[in-house]
Amino acid sequence: MGSDAAPSPSPGPSGTTASSPPNEVVNDPARTGFDPETKWWMNYFRILSGQMTKEGQFHYREWRYKVHEERDCKRCEEYRDWLFTYSPAVRFLSDKIQGLNGKLDSSNVLCRRCPARLEDDGQVHRQSGGFSPNHGILLCANEIRDRKHLEDTLAHEMVHAWDHLRWNVDWAGDKDLKHAACTEVSPSAPHALIITPLTVLPDSRIHAQRRMSVDEGSVYKGPVVGDTAVPELRPPEGHQLGHGAAEVQG
Repeated sequence: MGSDAAPSPSPGPSGTTASSPPNEVVNDPARTGFDPETKWWMNYFRILSGQMTKEGQFHYREWRYKVHEERDCKRCEEYRDWLFTYSPAVRFLSDKIQGLNGKLDSSNVLCRRCPARLEDDGQVHRQSGGFSPNHGILLCANEIRDRKHLEDTLAHEMVHAWDHLRWNVDWAGDKDLKHAACTEVSPSAPHALIITPLTVLPDSRIHAQRRMSVDEGSVYKGPVVGDTAVPELRPPEGHQLGHGAAEVQG
């Protein structure tokens, strides 16, 4: 954010401050020092010379992500394909999902650019991935640092997919808030927190095999049967997670 202070909310009828959702901040070159109409190196020089505000640097970063979108998505797809072939964690989770008649592959694990959002209270909202029961897994190509980061993100989202197929999770918490809470609990170290709307915290470490062992060996004693997944995701030709365009929003 720039140095300009956000206007204070107006007091409510009882004298307390009325709460309202923060607004998304739009770039103003005169205020931020970032001008998308000029050359990238001129904007970069403004950053180095202190002529661009923090808000302007945010908009500059998002602008460069747009420029490099094709490159970032290609790299993300190469990492994804490698992980499905060679990563022990990803292959383990893929086998478990297939055991529930689900399927995750390049048709529903999609690499896309995920725009960040800057609000007028100074909060920046980013995400490295997301899971949608109707569309599959979203990998945010512009936020992926390296292949290990993508492996952690993909494994985390695959656990969500397994939870969905195995337990018929109420993701929105409309019927049971315990569902939304439990899906983010790992029996190991904390990992990336993803709730609707998506909020991502760093370091998505996860012990997938221990998670499956606890869920299948301790929580559930009986065999996995065909009706454990939600019916609408089981087409007659065989069950797959949704293959539509990813619509997970940050």
